[in-house]
Amino acid sequence: MLFRSVVMLAGLQGAGKTTLAAKLALWLKDQDKTPMLVAADLQRPNAVQQLQVNGERVGVPVFAPEPGNGTGNPVDVARASIEEARRKLHDVVIIDTAGRLGVDAELMQQAKDIRDAVQPDEVLFVVDAMIGQDAVTTAQAFLDGVGYDGVVLTKLDGDARGGAALSIRSITGKPVMFSSSGEKMTD
Repeated sequence: MLFRSVVMLAGLQGAGKTTLAAKLALWLKDQDKTPMLVAADLQRPNAVQQLQVNGERVGVPVFAPEPGNGTGNPVDVARASIEEARRKLHDVVIIDTAGRLGVDAELMQQAKDIRDAVQPDEVLFVVDAMIGQDAVTTAQAFLDGVGYDGVVLTKLDGDARGGAALSIRSITGKPVMFSSSGEKMTD
């Protein structure tokens, strides 16, 4: 089995990147892929542990050489994950990155550094469907700051109607590639 692709998830804190990472891994696993999740969100408290728990729930290994909670270098983790995937014969790597409560220079730089280190095949911008009017501003900021290939809309099980997807698609021209509608790994 040959190593095939790297998917990087980017977006604000609370958008659902960590849960989506496991959902995407399960979706790929169901298509006879051998994904590996990468815990590169080393800032949010318990993000590494959340990804490990979700990875276990879907039966997908998690590369997590750093404990997180403010410890470790996410660029080094992302870079090392590529070699780990090759060594352990995983054909897809899904990198969960840190978010912030708002768009800031540090967030964009870290995401750019991870992108540059691993040269992902796909960068997916993960956005909470309930973001409202900030959807366009945030989507444009990530497009300008990091760049992405597609959009994933999460939390569609809430009160949102998906208007953010239409706005983002209209402004950025990027396709909505996935949507997520619940906490279950199959949603």
